[in-house]
Amino acid sequence: MPLIASAKKQLRQNHKNKARNDHFRALYREARIAFEAAIKAKDAKSAQEILINKKDKDGKNVKSGLQSIIDKLVKKNIIHKNNGSRKKAKFVRMIKELS
Repeated sequence: MPLIASAKKQLRQNHKNKARNDHFRALYREARIAFEAAIKAKDAKSAQEILINKKDKDGKNVKSGLQSIIDKLVKKNIIHKNNGSRKKAKFVRMIKELS
């Protein structure tokens, strides 16, 4: 355990940031697994819905799409922007290969 006050504060910040990062990584992981399952099942329409935002009748987002989640990870500095771009391009390429 840290003894110095600034080290204690840094430890608190680390716990808070890790919890936030883990939450967003879990969202990404869940969406990615669903997307890859749709690709494996050769279901291009379902994969496309997972990739982009799903909207209900009123035009409100029901669930964030995979691309949106990746953008959030980049915005919150969880992953690097080039890494995010590479992931999005890879997923789009996977859908194009199905079509």
